[in-house]
Amino acid sequence: MVLAQVLLQRLLISFTIILLLNQTSYSQNGMDHTTLPTPKSCNMLFFLQRDPDANTVVYELNFNSDGTLKKNAPIKGSWIRYEEKQKFKELTAIEQKFAYGILSKLIADDEYEIRLVAYKKMPMYLKKSETDQKYHIYIKDEGKDLLLKRVFVRVNGGSFWFPKVQYIDLIATNSITGMEILKRIKT
Repeated sequence: MVLAQVLLQRLLISFTIILLLNQTSYSQNGMDHTTLPTPKSCNMLFFLQRDPDANTVVYELNFNSDGTLKKNAPIKGSWIRYEEKQKFKELTAIEQKFAYGILSKLIADDEYEIRLVAYKKMPMYLKKSETDQKYHIYIKDEGKDLLLKRVFVRVNGGSFWFPKVQYIDLIATNSITGMEILKRIKT
């Protein structure tokens, strides 16, 4: 229980830092994952959106110049700044370290355990699909692989320094049935 509280506090602090960097204020504006834009990219694995705006962090495969996957950093994140005419922007060092960065560990040939720095308790898995032999990002739910598509973080009130994360939605697809699944983590 204490570990969960520490992790939640770290997540909240991370989002506060990002707020400071983006100079925005949290407001309840009716956004959810169904009303926000869906980015497109050929190497995109999943994307993350949150209140208060449509700006989106896109997580893509990270390749070497020879086209091979970077073993020490197989995923990179970057912004699509919809509020700034869809401008692409790299994550800052602070954003990578405290909020939107990725930790990766090679666990088998062409398979990695992936964790978001702001929410380390949920492992994700980067591996090649048996169907198309392409890399995808998966989460586990009751022993099943779910193909992660998008993450939405709902912020409901709080202050500038301590926003209140109400929940995190993980929108995934069942790898076997193709059925879309919403998994909600209440904080």
